[in-house]
Amino acid sequence: MFGLFKKKPQTNHPIAEAFGDLTINQKMSIMNLLMTVAICDGDQGNQDTEMQFLNIYVDILKVNSSKCMKYRDEFGQEQMLNDLKSLSRKQKELLTIASFEMINCDGRPNETELNVTAALFEHIGVSDAEYVATIEKSQALLNHFK
Repeated sequence: MFGLFKKKPQTNHPIAEAFGDLTINQKMSIMNLLMTVAICDGDQGNQDTEMQFLNIYVDILKVNSSKCMKYRDEFGQEQMLNDLKSLSRKQKELLTIASFEMINCDGRPNETELNVTAALFEHIGVSDAEYVATIEKSQALLNHFK
């Protein structure tokens, strides 16, 4: 009757679509990488803001944070990095931007966050130069649309 009770098709979040072809292990590894970046600065920054950011990605990727941590504890950081090495170039760029947002969500980045993030990305095949170029490109796009 007039389409009032028809369900509207659910549209996916663009990030969910970009990571849509990944395995659950790869999605959990994305979360584990972001969690590693979040906690590497210890008590510096705002942990509540970091948790809010992480929860956004938990919702987008449709993963369980407890299962992510269990996966990391069971298989280790090496498996996390192996899961992420096979991401496409575009997916790695998106992960680069997400990690940079994670670093910045609670205030100014510190040296520990930058060093840990650089080391993690180096292991998955993203050089410092590529990381910086991706961030600069995304910042330029943001500035263009302001």
